[in-house]
Amino acid sequence: MLYPSVQQMTNDKVNRYALVIATAKGARYINDKQNKEREEAELKREEHGKDVKLPTGEAVNEKAVSVTIRKLCDEEFKIILPEELLKAEQE
Repeated sequence: MLYPSVQQMTNDKVNRYALVIATAKGARYINDKQNKEREEAELKREEHGKDVKLPTGEAVNEKAVSVTIRKLCDEEFKIILPEELLKAEQE
């Protein structure tokens, strides 16, 4: 079970749907970033021998959804709602 709960993360502006979409996009971003870092490290390892270490960042041992939820809570990731995008485009 993830902490905080969905009820704790939703408010007047952010509903469950927006939270689920943001979490999925964040997790996809984290997975893509990890895969890219791993591939680059493996290429360096092939070129330079076994001296190059594979990535051991914060998210390697943690699931991408858990990392995303934590980043949303810590405000490292921000949920941008469609209304906010429209306002930004009009300005």
